[in-house]
Amino acid sequence: MATTQDRVAVQMLVKAREDFQGMRKRMDNRIGRKADGKAQDIEERMFSTADVANFESVADAAKKQEKEIEKMLLKALKRFPIYTEWLSTVKGIGPISAGWIIGEYDIHIASTVSKMWQFTGLNPNKVRGKKRKENDDGSFEYTVTDTMIHGDKLSAGFVAPFNKRLRTALLGVMADGFIRAQNSYALDYYYPYKLRLENSEKETITSRGNKAEKEMMWSEVSKGHRDRAAKRYMLKMFLKDLYAKWREVEDLEVRVPYQEEYLGHKHEAA
Repeated sequence: MATTQDRVAVQMLVKAREDFQGMRKRMDNRIGRKADGKAQDIEERMFSTADVANFESVADAAKKQEKEIEKMLLKALKRFPIYTEWLSTVKGIGPISAGWIIGEYDIHIASTVSKMWQFTGLNPNKVRGKKRKENDDGSFEYTVTDTMIHGDKLSAGFVAPFNKRLRTALLGVMADGFIRAQNSYALDYYYPYKLRLENSEKETITSRGNKAEKEMMWSEVSKGHRDRAAKRYMLKMFLKDLYAKWREVEDLEVRVPYQEEYLGHKHEAA
């Protein structure tokens, strides 16, 4: 069975790969080169031929390091039964997405799927806000307040109530991968839910820039708004399955979502 050290190793490899990828993309952008090596449609950079060659060498070295880290990551992921027995079989999930999942979630702490939804920034309900104070020695002290804030939004003066990088990786990248792969989560949840919203009479609360929030019909909001809502629902259903599979693999208790256990109805995304 994989250890906490194995999980931390996955986390470090994912972040290291992200660092090299960021450096490579920034360098390519500065010299006007696309990821496929072709020139960008921009004004000519004012660099000498020799300097351009040096800059390209830096970007190429970063890309090579990305690939090496991906190989290391794949080996590390194979230590985890949840990867070999399930995640690796889900269309649209590659080693990077699996690395984010295994590196960031602690399934022993996630006693309910609701905790995973909250950690990912998929809980629109109110939660108690947390504040951070820096001590004289540079350390930080966290205090949970009585102020209620949105569980899926950033609130000024409060610590983010979710893992921002994880939400970006899953909602901003992996969700699109599910749709491109046309996997079961996209077909069973994303498309039907988006269609349902397009024809819904249900009201939703949405804000328009700096203006006050107002009630609107789901059918009246932007396509992008409905698209994001459908992606959130799709990810919630994926995390629900992941939670159950992962807890079973680790021989941990599996609890059904609160709505099903106590309220007697199936979950519906807000």
